[in-house]
Amino acid sequence: MHTEIEKKYTFRLDDYEKIVENCKRIWIENLKDYYLDTSDYRLFKAMYYLRMRNGIYELKITTINHETNLVVSEEIVWDDEIDTILKKEFNITIDDTTWVLFIDTSREKFEYKMWWETINIDIDSFQYWKRYEIEVISEDKNENEVNDLIEDFRKKIGLESTFDFETSWKATVCARNQNLEIYEILKNN
Repeated sequence: MHTEIEKKYTFRLDDYEKIVENCKRIWIENLKDYYLDTSDYRLFKAMYYLRMRNGIYELKITTINHETNLVVSEEIVWDDEIDTILKKEFNITIDDTTWVLFIDTSREKFEYKMWWETINIDIDSFQYWKRYEIEVISEDKNENEVNDLIEDFRKKIGLESTFDFETSWKATVCARNQNLEIYEILKNN
């Protein structure tokens, strides 16, 4: 399990150009995400996001700081550990869930070294929409320190994009086109 702290932004071409000019492109990948839940969407409602990404299960337990727009996620990738958490919190296992949402994403991944930290930038293209996220994986920084680091990085390379709560979440945007019930749940979290 590891903790991701990130902020998500609307896509602007001028920001993209600044990222390409200033950051190191690590790779380009295609992601096929199948989000799984129970028939009553217990996981989505609790902000537990179980997905099969390119054939591997992942569970993200997410909280949002609405003052800073930081998203903090504990990410679990071992099936046994996922089942243990689902059993404890919801009295279910992976096998008790079904596919409820599919997202096909093309992702460009960049990194930027700032002092002794690595800042990751993911630019996602999916279903007629793009967005990017700035992420720090740190075991020793609190949310305020990560927020300051992200904002310092944005100022340093001149990023001007804004945060838009609804459209920054690819699952929410895709759900709007696939399943209105899921869309309503996700947009209210």
